[in-house]
Amino acid sequence: MIDYLNTHAEQIVLIVVIFLAFFSLLVFVGAICSRWLLNRSEKRKARIRSDLSNLVIQYISNDITFEEIKSELTTKTDYAILLQLSNELGRSLEGEEAERLKRLMNLPPIRSYFEDRFESGNPLERAKACLYFSKKTNIKQTLIPAIVKQTSEEHPMLAYAACMVILNHGSDEQKKLAIENLLQNDGLSNQALNDIFAEFQANSADEDTGGAGLLMELIEKGKFTDHRTALMIRTLGELGYFQSADFLLEKFFELPKTGYDPEIATALIDILVKFGMAEIIDRLHKQFVQSKHSEVREAVAKALGIFCREESIPFLKWLLVDQDFYVRFHAATSLSNFPEIDLRKLKTPDMDDKEYSELLGEIEASKEGGY
Repeated sequence: MIDYLNTHAEQIVLIVVIFLAFFSLLVFVGAICSRWLLNRSEKRKARIRSDLSNLVIQYISNDITFEEIKSELTTKTDYAILLQLSNELGRSLEGEEAERLKRLMNLPPIRSYFEDRFESGNPLERAKACLYFSKKTNIKQTLIPAIVKQTSEEHPMLAYAACMVILNHGSDEQKKLAIENLLQNDGLSNQALNDIFAEFQANSADEDTGGAGLLMELIEKGKFTDHRTALMIRTLGELGYFQSADFLLEKFFELPKTGYDPEIATALIDILVKFGMAEIIDRLHKQFVQSKHSEVREAVAKALGIFCREESIPFLKWLLVDQDFYVRFHAATSLSNFPEIDLRKLKTPDMDDKEYSELLGEIEASKEGGY
């Protein structure tokens, strides 16, 4: 065997080289073909989008009839792009043009297409159908229970789209259940949940307390992850629910001295500062300024600079020599808000002159940039 290999070594090497070259060529050609097909598909979608966009604009301007659009709707891609165009145009249209767009999307051929998609085994197809339902003024009430079930689906896009339908067409209890289901979906992004909360606020019968009441109720249940709970706390602030301030203050004082979740603590500090709840200052001084979590100390450094109480100055000086750069940065920024403090003359024994000079430069740059 060894003699055979020695005798035919050159031929064996040549065969291996030819095989590898042929395999590499196949991979190269496959990559080129794949890219060509992808580019071709993208160009086709762009052409369809351009053509449909022109036709939809002409239709809502009352220049053409639906029959002229219908002739262009021949594939799933056409209907999917039509739904995208409808969602985009719907944000900017008003009056008669908005009504014509709604009538276009409610015409039997289009309605039938998306209703059929809801029965698909493909979650993305069902999600497209739900997005369509969410834009309609009315939908079949017999669909609602099935759509509520979709909000507990693992597929994030389907759960999100189904929840949007329920927020527009479901009962109060169904809306609460849909949002609870989404909060337990780990695949759903914070931004998607923020959109859901904003939509719930927009659809609340009581614009002042509807959304706030739901969020406080969900936080009180304590059944969600710390990450989701922190998100709900921040949402109360971002949506301007000032009526939740006392509730959040209570949650702040319920935090244990140790063992608390830093994400929840940081969210509570940030939002209570936004609501102007100075009652938190004393506990910030006594406990959280010494937190083992750098993100909490950073939140404290920011907060003390917003309230600007003279008794906070020693604590900010303490944070000025923190081991974490961002804590030092925000402590210095907060100290710069006090008229009696000249940062250039402030002694920082744990920081050399060059490092401190760079820190002051960062603060000046951030203030000039409006950060």
